[in-house]
Amino acid sequence: MLRKKLAIELTPLNIAIFYACVGGIWLLLFLSRVMTGFFRDPASARALEVNTSVFILVTAWLLYFLIRKSQFDMKQRKEALTRLNRSLRAYSECHQALIRAHDEVQLMQEVCRTIVEAGGYRVAWVGLAENDEGMSIRPVVQWGDEKGYVKNLRVSWANIDRGRGPTGVAIRSGQPVVAQYIEFDPKWELWRAEALEHGFLSSISVPLVDEGRAFAALVIYAGETDAFDVDEVKLLSELADDLSYGITTLRTAIQRKSAEKECMLLASVIEQAKEGIFLFDGEGVIKYVNPAVEAITGRPPQAMINHNINTLEYQEYNRIFYEAIMKAISRGEENAGRFFYKRKDGVMLEIDVNIWSVSDVSGNVISYAALARDITHEMQLERQLRQAQRMEAIGTLAGGISHDFNNTLASVITCAEMALDEVPPGSPLQELLDVILKSGLRGKNLARQILTFSRQVEQERQEVQVEMIVNESLKLLRASLPASIEIRLNRGHDLRRVVADPTQIHQIVMNLCTNAVHAMRGQPHGVLEIWLDNVDVGLVPPIAVGFGTLAPGVYLRLTVKDSGHGMDEKTKERIFDPFFTTKSQAEGTGLGLSVIHGIVTNH
Repeated sequence: MLRKKLAIELTPLNIAIFYACVGGIWLLLFLSRVMTGFFRDPASARALEVNTSVFILVTAWLLYFLIRKSQFDMKQRKEALTRLNRSLRAYSECHQALIRAHDEVQLMQEVCRTIVEAGGYRVAWVGLAENDEGMSIRPVVQWGDEKGYVKNLRVSWANIDRGRGPTGVAIRSGQPVVAQYIEFDPKWELWRAEALEHGFLSSISVPLVDEGRAFAALVIYAGETDAFDVDEVKLLSELADDLSYGITTLRTAIQRKSAEKECMLLASVIEQAKEGIFLFDGEGVIKYVNPAVEAITGRPPQAMINHNINTLEYQEYNRIFYEAIMKAISRGEENAGRFFYKRKDGVMLEIDVNIWSVSDVSGNVISYAALARDITHEMQLERQLRQAQRMEAIGTLAGGISHDFNNTLASVITCAEMALDEVPPGSPLQELLDVILKSGLRGKNLARQILTFSRQVEQERQEVQVEMIVNESLKLLRASLPASIEIRLNRGHDLRRVVADPTQIHQIVMNLCTNAVHAMRGQPHGVLEIWLDNVDVGLVPPIAVGFGTLAPGVYLRLTVKDSGHGMDEKTKERIFDPFFTTKSQAEGTGLGLSVIHGIVTNH
């Protein structure tokens, strides 16, 4: 059996017609009863019929209007609910983007994409409020704008014509600005024509706020009018707040990472610094020392941290150093000074120290710091420089005097020789003239040594094997040395030849060894050691050695060492001064090391 079903659309008009038909049938039945039973007058029945018909038609029309309005309201609510659902979906997806984001530009891009694709809007973009001269709004990301509308947009957030648009007002006021009808909204006056060409009919600009100040705006364009109701505006405002928080969080994370990186760099600088750095509290307890402190004090960091500086040292030199730090801390003032510090291995250092207080951002002192720098080598170089300058001045003076002295001695020697030739043998004057001649010759030899010291005399140089000269000198010395002194000669491999004056090299060896032997007098056993070895100076800039500088290259080093009593610091400072000697007047002139200094420097 074939069944057919008739589907009738229940529209407001169909409902009204159905209601009128039912009413007509009811009316006919009613009138037939009335006419047969209650009313015998046809006119009265006719009037009743007309009034009833009018009532039915009015009721039908009213029913149609009410149903039509109800359907319109339902449609409106359905469309609003659809838009709200789309906004909620976009809001939810934007939250997912906030969770996954690692970069603020990528986050803003993802939010704009979600608003357009999930929210059903035409275009979404984010503009940053620049602090340039024109206070411009710079679009950084957008989605949906394929024709370049946003790219060419010129907007400001200043109180000028281009700053009185929805986005400028939103940033300036910190409140959302909605334009439900772009075509008639006065805030869109400068941009209306182009916006309508792109199909934008309504818009919303929501500020992105951080610490009460709007730094950007989220702008959304819709393709229909009246697209943003109260619920959507509230939802999009919450989304903008979340976006602001996400951007701020990402920026804070970047700043924190940058600060951590900077702190690590500063920590590395402090850890690798050559200067020793101490951190103390107000009681003088050490809270931190860098590795360089160990090289200066000889104490490992773990043996100093959390110890009071008063408990570290009892040696006089070091006690003065630590007392200066404590005085600076107790007085709360900056201090600087130079101190001698004796390490546990016995090495004496000269230290330059600066002490200062460390304050927090409020200006409260939270710690004290001390920077200790080992200036031992610098002070040695400074003393050597002063010595070299003194030697240069003395050498210049001695060179000038020796020339005049030589001229005077030449006349004395010549006259003494001539007088000796004229004096008959056995004359009492002969002995006196011999004394004059010998004294003149000694003076001439002394003048030659002075000239050598002052580097005024150039000697002929040639390639020589210094080892041969040393051997020859030691043979001469051996014959005059007591048996209690042992001579040790240490030779390096493949000793190089040098260009030098062999006589002057011989003079160097003899003077050094003679001084060494003199220092070992009175000892039951002495050792005189001589080393000869090659030294490769491989540094690019010249390096300071003694009183001069050495360019890169291979050099021959001669070292003489004895087991004698040595010299104190004051003697060391004067050993190259001419005529300075620790020997008695009859044992030396004080020119031995001065001459050596002149020869070596000249070579």
